[in-house]
Parts: sequence; structure tokens; C-alpha cells
Amino acid sequence: MKYFLSIVSFLLLGSTSLAQVSFKASVNQKEVGLGERFVVEFKVNQQGEDFKAPPFHGLQVLSGPNTSVSTFMDNTGTRFNLTYSYMLRASKLGEYTIDPAFIKVEGRTYRTEPITIKVVEKKSQAQEGPKDVFLKAYVSDRKVYQGEPFYANYRLYFRNEVFQHSFQEEPDFTGFYKEFIEQNRIETQEEYVNGNRYYSADLRKMVLIPQQTGKMEIGSIQMTIPVRVPSRQRDIFGFRVNRTENRDLSATFPTIEVLPLPSKGRPTNFSGAVGQFSLQAEISEDEIDTDGSLSLRVKIEGTGNIKLAELPKIEFPNAFEVFDPEIKENSSVGTYGMRGSKTIEYLLVPRYGGEYKIDPIEFSYFDPKQEKYIRLQSDAFSIKVNGGTLAPQEKQSGIMSPKESEQVDFINKEILFIKTKANWHKIGEQFLGSALFWSLFSLPFLIALGSLFFWYRKRKESEQGDLLKVQRAAKVARKRLSKAQKALKENQPEVFYSELETAILGYFEDKLKLSKSNLTKDELEAQLQARNVDASLIGKVMKLLQQSELARFTGLKAEAARNDYEETAQVLTEIEKQL
Repeated sequence: MKYFLSIVSFLLLGSTSLAQVSFKASVNQKEVGLGERFVVEFKVNQQGEDFKAPPFHGLQVLSGPNTSVSTFMDNTGTRFNLTYSYMLRASKLGEYTIDPAFIKVEGRTYRTEPITIKVVEKKSQAQEGPKDVFLKAYVSDRKVYQGEPFYANYRLYFRNEVFQHSFQEEPDFTGFYKEFIEQNRIETQEEYVNGNRYYSADLRKMVLIPQQTGKMEIGSIQMTIPVRVPSRQRDIFGFRVNRTENRDLSATFPTIEVLPLPSKGRPTNFSGAVGQFSLQAEISEDEIDTDGSLSLRVKIEGTGNIKLAELPKIEFPNAFEVFDPEIKENSSVGTYGMRGSKTIEYLLVPRYGGEYKIDPIEFSYFDPKQEKYIRLQSDAFSIKVNGGTLAPQEKQSGIMSPKESEQVDFINKEILFIKTKANWHKIGEQFLGSALFWSLFSLPFLIALGSLFFWYRKRKESEQGDLLKVQRAAKVARKRLSKAQKALKENQPEVFYSELETAILGYFEDKLKLSKSNLTKDELEAQLQARNVDASLIGKVMKLLQQSELARFTGLKAEAARNDYEETAQVLTEIEKQL
């Protein structure tokens, strides 16, 4: 019995080496649509060497050679396959011949037979019958207004088991502001397409906001996904053997017609907000003392391009000192598009007593559903300031009178008269111990004390000057960022990144009291580390500076520039709090 089993095992193990060499070429489809990808495989059932592929005349090689080795057992024994595969695409209609490939097995050269494929006009899904897997690109609206958010996604349909996909090509979304919707995991559901049941999964979800008008093409998606399919082979128990094939899928987004915002009825203060919004404005106090303060808070909220909407501008009476505002943003994206809020809060400190008025705050937006502009307006605010002096009429209008600007302070100043009566020294009176003696004796000490006081005063003035410079740093940075923002709106990327870098370096030059000659990236990083600034913020600063340098040479899309602007404002605000 043992002898019989040994013979069987020897025959099974040796079946591979005794098998006749087979070297064949095959394609996954002999008739392909124009521009569609297809795969050609060269398969040999023995270990080979010196493989030579054909030249693929008239066909574009997208990838290859991709080599794979497989072994399996069936009722005839153990089998071995060595496969060389290429992904190809034809850009013209017609017939193409794939010439033979060559390989050596045990010193002998083998060749494949030529294969002919036909490239035809791409068929619709209804013509070619149901597929086991395909890809579609969807948009929630095909006609939108400029600045109106809409939802888009890539959806995969499959009937057999699929594995991890990989994107070969995705749209660059030129002319659109894009924000992906976060997906913790990809969920599947059942759908029926042309009467056939499929599982479907959204591979990408996003919200797009068009920045230009006209007919706009979003672009196409190309991807590869492994699919488990049954083969004609059966295992030793008679069950059908499944194999994994890579499928190349593609989908194109439909054309989007972007309408321009109407000029008729456009408010003068319209800043580009599109959607449905509300406006809230309130003050913390309507009556305060001159040594108090109050805050004014304005909030816009709703569904639309909230991230791109600008907050309304407010005119304040000159009788108040207005500090840099605090701005908060909160937004989310989903199948509904984009929604959220923006809040700005001002701190006001009165300089004069009296009664003052803040005019109604206005905010305008375009409602695409009603196809008209909506103008929102808050109530006016009246503020009573108790105590203090009344503001001059000129100051209330924002102009200081010449008399007020040229006031001279005469406090602690005296007019000294010349004495006409001499004070003569009497004969016999001693100089030592006299008032004149002690005056002259004390003079050096008084001079030294005066010099010390003068040095101390100059030092305090210098420190106050440095402190003022530090306090002005954040305000100057925001002013410089405003120049960058202007360049961004005017689509001047080189100017934008130059102003962005200037704003960042100028801010730290003032804030850390560094000279321009010493303000290198390494020195800046060391200075921030020495002041215990959060490491993540330091890393963001270094990344922004590097991004600004690279962008001036390589260029970046408008979306990247906008993101860099928002991140710079956020980083400088956070560092201002820590310093």
C-alpha cells in the first residue's frame, strides 16, 4: 500500500515537469470600445526566461509587463502558470494585430500566435448587456448659478465580490471649489439598474462650488478594481475554481451649465453669498460708563457657500476705540450641499461721554431658488455713555481740529525772573559749611542721580516702544494678509504667495524683535521653540513658508491658495494667543 501511494505521489509531483510546454496569448475582450482599456496576457505553464513582448503597434501601453505566478491542483495534478500582462488602449477605430511574444523554456524558444482585436464605437450599457461591475459619476444639479454649491459622487455597482480599488485618474476640478465629505467607512446598498440587481457603494462624496460661468466639464475618473469571477476550471472535488481579474473602469461627470448671477437688482454691498441665510446682530450693553466696555456680535447662518461669504462691514462712531474682532467659522458639507455660520465680535471702549448711534447692519445674498437677491438688515443700535467729556464736533465727524491738534501742555512749567539785587558775601564769613559749600558739594551727586533717572526713563520708553511694536504685530500681519487676500481674489498667485510670505515673516520680525538679516527659517523655528510655542503650530508655519516658496515657481490651484490663506490666518491667531 505504501509503495502504491509513493508511486502516486511521485506521479503527481512530477506531472508539472513532464507536461508539455504551453505558451499562449489572450485578451479579455476581442471587441473593445474606443478609448476603453483592455488587458492582453501571455501565459506559460513552465518556468521561463528572456521574455520578449510584441511592439503593440497603434496601441497605447498604460501599464506592464505585470508579472504573476500561480499554482493550483485539479484532478490531473499540480499545475503552474507564469503570466505577463499589459493594459492597453486604442485611440482610433479599426482592427489591430498583436504580434507574437517570445520566451525561452529550458533553452528552447517558444512563441504565441498573433491576436486580432477590433476597436468600435463605445457601446451603451443597454446594448452590451448587464456588466458584473461598472462605475457612474453623479451630480445633484446640472444647471446651477455661479457660487451655488451642489453635491457630486462616484458610485461603484457590482454583482460579484470586489476588492480594494485604486484610482488611476481623477478630475482636477478646474474652476470649482471642492470639499470632500468625510466617510468613516464605505457603505453598500442594493439597487436595481435596468432590471438587474446590484450592490452599490459611493467611493467619493463631495460638494462643488463653481467659480466660473458657462458650460463646465468636471472631468473623468479612471480606476482599477480586482473582481472575483468564476472560471471554467474545477478543483479536485469538482467545485468551480474562482479567479481574480483586474477590471478597468471609467466614468465621466455630466456637463454643468453655470449661470451668471443677474446684474439686475444686485445690491451695492453684495459680496458673493449664494444660498439661503439669516442675519443676527446684538450688543451686550446699551448704556455704559466711560471706564467700561461693550461688545457687538454679528452672525450670518444658513445653507449655501458660507465658507466663501464675506461678513458685513460696520461703521462705528469715532467716539469708540474698536479692537481687532474675533471671527468664528463653522461649516459642514453633505448631500444637502454646504451649511454653517460665521460670527464676528467687536470689543468697543468709549473715549467720550454722550449718546451715539450705530447704523443698521446690512447683508445681501442671492437666493437661487427664488432667483433674486435678498437684503437683510438689523435694527440700529443706540448707546449711552455716562461720564467723561463730550466728544468735539470735529471728532464726531472723524476730523480733529487744528486747535486741538496743536495744544501745548504747560503743566509743571514756570517762568523764571532775573534777580536785579546782588547777594554779596560779607568779609569774615566762612565758606566751609556755608549754603554755597553744601550746594557745590551736592552738585556731582545730583548730576549722577539725574543721569541715572534719564537712563531709566529712556529704557522705559524703549521697552514701551518694543511693547507697542509687539502689540502692533498681529494687526500688521492682518493688514498684510489683506493684501494677499486681494491678490487671491484677482487671481494673481505669484503676488498672493509673495504677500503671504511677507505677512508671515513681517509678523515674526515685529513680534520676536528679530532683524531681517537674522530672520531665516531655521532661526525662526529655534526662536519659536525657545518660547514654547506648540510644535504643531511651528510645523504649520514652516510648511506655509515652504509652500509659498515652491508655489512661486511651480504654481498652485486657486483652491490650494485659498486653503493656505485660511490656514495662515488661523495659525497666526493661535500663535498670537501663545506669545
